[in-house]
Amino acid sequence: MSKEEQVKLRRSLTMLDYFMLSLTGMVGSGWLFAALGAAGYMGPAAILSWIIAGIMFIFMVFSFAELGGVFPFSGALARYNHYTHGILSNYLLAWAYTLGAITTLSVEAIAIVEYASYYAPQLWNSDLGILTPLGVAAAVALLLLFFFIQVVGVHIYGWFNRFITAWKLIVPLTTVVLLIALYFHPDYVVGNLPGGFAPYGYEALFSGMILSGIVWAYQGFRQGLEYAGEGKNPQRDVPLGVIAAILVTMALYVLLQIAFIGAVNWQAAGVNPGDWKSLAQSDWSAHPFVSEAMATGIPILAGLALLLLSDAVISPAGTLAVYVGTAGRNLYGMARMGYIPSAFSKIHSEFRTPWVALLAASVIAMVFLVPHPEWYAVMSYSVIVTLYGYLMGGLTNHALRRLAPDLKRPFNPPAWQIFYPLSFLVSSLLIYWSSWPYVDAAIVSMLIGLPLLLLGPYKEAMRMSKGETTAFSIAYWALLAVVVAAWHLGWLSGMGPIASFIVYWLALAALQIAAFAYLWSKSRHPDVKAASWIPMFNIALAAVSYFGSLGGLSSPAIPYPWDSLVWAAITLVIYYYGVSVAYETPDLKEVRTRGLPVE
Repeated sequence: MSKEEQVKLRRSLTMLDYFMLSLTGMVGSGWLFAALGAAGYMGPAAILSWIIAGIMFIFMVFSFAELGGVFPFSGALARYNHYTHGILSNYLLAWAYTLGAITTLSVEAIAIVEYASYYAPQLWNSDLGILTPLGVAAAVALLLLFFFIQVVGVHIYGWFNRFITAWKLIVPLTTVVLLIALYFHPDYVVGNLPGGFAPYGYEALFSGMILSGIVWAYQGFRQGLEYAGEGKNPQRDVPLGVIAAILVTMALYVLLQIAFIGAVNWQAAGVNPGDWKSLAQSDWSAHPFVSEAMATGIPILAGLALLLLSDAVISPAGTLAVYVGTAGRNLYGMARMGYIPSAFSKIHSEFRTPWVALLAASVIAMVFLVPHPEWYAVMSYSVIVTLYGYLMGGLTNHALRRLAPDLKRPFNPPAWQIFYPLSFLVSSLLIYWSSWPYVDAAIVSMLIGLPLLLLGPYKEAMRMSKGETTAFSIAYWALLAVVVAAWHLGWLSGMGPIASFIVYWLALAALQIAAFAYLWSKSRHPDVKAASWIPMFNIALAAVSYFGSLGGLSSPAIPYPWDSLVWAAITLVIYYYGVSVAYETPDLKEVRTRGLPVE
């Protein structure tokens, strides 16, 4: 294919293409669970939270749309920051983003098994609200099945994905129409129940966004942005297509939330009217819409329940099929870029697929089934680590404006000085609203990944020998394990909640600072300085999160809304610091002088 033909091919997408890519990415298993989860945290006010979250994601669209036009690469979302902040910063963000992709496998496998427990109750422990050992085994079997399919028969998914696209829209729309038409109580929606419209306060609209599944439902918006460099008119079509998809998805989820709230049969659920929190903790939690439809006693809605049970297999299976490949190929791409050991880039001799990376992704996904095999718990973790990857949108774009103002930008958003900091701020606030337990898990997960980079080719850039890298990795992981164990196993509990956290926080902070200081002393590499905003972010986040309204204290030291305001102010300081430490990396210099590499 000639260069001219390649360019023509890359400029073929229209606004409708961007709209469909983002829309189908956002309508997944989230709708099966998030309506109950959101009602449990917010009551009828959950309707407003869907709208607020949609607006917040629109702010992110502008930064990622521009990056997609500047660097139109496959899987570029895990590569953008490489050009302005170097390998270390980009790797840590890509590592978190990859963990998000991997845990998506766990989430979708759990979704299938939880809904299957309606007709196979031995899969679900209703007392503990988690999968039984048999349910975990079923989820593991699903992960193994899709691993083998990806390795052997990835080509079979073309027709399946086309079917899934239509199915994902028809079933939720049918659910809305039937519930509202046949069993709907408008009084429930406007809050004419004990507790009113916002029984848990309006702050729950923000604090419950992550834990309820609302943010999870919107995350698929990025599917349209990854192709921003391949449109006929990306300046117009990318923002219009993706924003239109977010607005349509917002409308769909608002309607689903209204339908769910208005169709609850409180007596059949065995819950006092208006006690949304208890409803979310009831047997309905494993299969919300199916339980609701069956509780109405209406034959047509019983038929809808059967349709939903089918959808609970088909929709998550479609996402699971895609993300096994996505997660595996993320690991493969990181190995090809020299981020992690080359073993992850091995290709199967017969099937020509990255089987080692696919296997690693599947095994890690299985590990995440062990601690708490329940949709909301694993989903919340998956969301927060993915949000770490979104931090680089505004940060990278702002740095590019400073370092490479001459780059061609097919999409050039207005008022970028406002939208880029807002994009970073939105991502960081959503991370903060995940609550302390998930913030803690995300920070530790990022720290675990650091030595993997040094065990690969990057150790040469850090001027470290193989022996030094091995010794550093062992010492680092050992210290991290001791620190985490001391906190989570209660070794520090005798000191009290504040003193024990301060010891834990200081130990984690010291480990991050010491690791970066060691790398700087060994190499004086600009990557280390450019990545220094990440430990700053982690250290500040941990402190505000624990002492804030969503933290570990029964009486928060920084109550709502001051905690969010304090974190927002700190976030903006870190953002502008991150922009200031960016530098013209060798790859960015090559792009400026020679153009984009051919891929």
